[in-house]
Amino acid sequence: MFSSFKKLQKPKELITDENIKHQLFDVLDNSVKNPVKDYKKIPVAFSGGIDSSILTYLISRYAKPTLFCFGFENSYDVKNAQKNAKLLNLKLNIIYFDELNLKKYLKRTIDILETENRMALDLNTPFAILSEELQKRNYKNIVLGQGSDELFAGYNRHKKADDLEGDLFQDIKNIDETNLKYNSKVFDYFGINMTCPFLEKEFVKLAIKISPELKIKNSINKYILREAFRKYLPAEIVNQNKKALQYGSGIHKALRKI
Repeated sequence: MFSSFKKLQKPKELITDENIKHQLFDVLDNSVKNPVKDYKKIPVAFSGGIDSSILTYLISRYAKPTLFCFGFENSYDVKNAQKNAKLLNLKLNIIYFDELNLKKYLKRTIDILETENRMALDLNTPFAILSEELQKRNYKNIVLGQGSDELFAGYNRHKKADDLEGDLFQDIKNIDETNLKYNSKVFDYFGINMTCPFLEKEFVKLAIKISPELKIKNSINKYILREAFRKYLPAEIVNQNKKALQYGSGIHKALRKI
């Protein structure tokens, strides 16, 4: 993973040619290959969205991806993951929040993170639950799609940005403080190594050079990333829109009640 996002320099020139999608594929493929090639099986946090589907496809070129999804039984993420795992012809392991004592996991996550920040808890309580399950199964690694939203304009707010290039650059420069430091605390607590191919150095260096006009095009978020994998993934996966983790899994609403 990129060691110092704060030291990133804004590119002087931007890439506007859609043919960059071929290089995008190759560089991300290398970002996946290097950390997973020595494993027969590798767990993936799989919501069925474009990011986790891309990573699952690339991992399958070098190892067997073991898919883990979490959420309430009838949540968007669980249904979406079931549907898209079937499209990819892969088995899905589901952690149902309905069957868990969420109050216990929330308290543990607060202790691990040493914060009661609402967003941090919404995003990382599910990871604490996932980490415990991985630990029980003697897994030591997890592949995550962290960084894709910040690099390719995946959030709804990006569509309203006055300066999308500037906003995205700040998002990725600040990702350690906004997301990764909390993610790392959770996975480190359970002895799980967190692998984030979208945040590997060469991929980040390439992604920040791509024009924002290729990241949101025709109101489609992550346009160029979708195009890079269009011929490798089912159209239903490439074209889908998806809810953020805290809403798609149902965890945000559930934790508000605690």
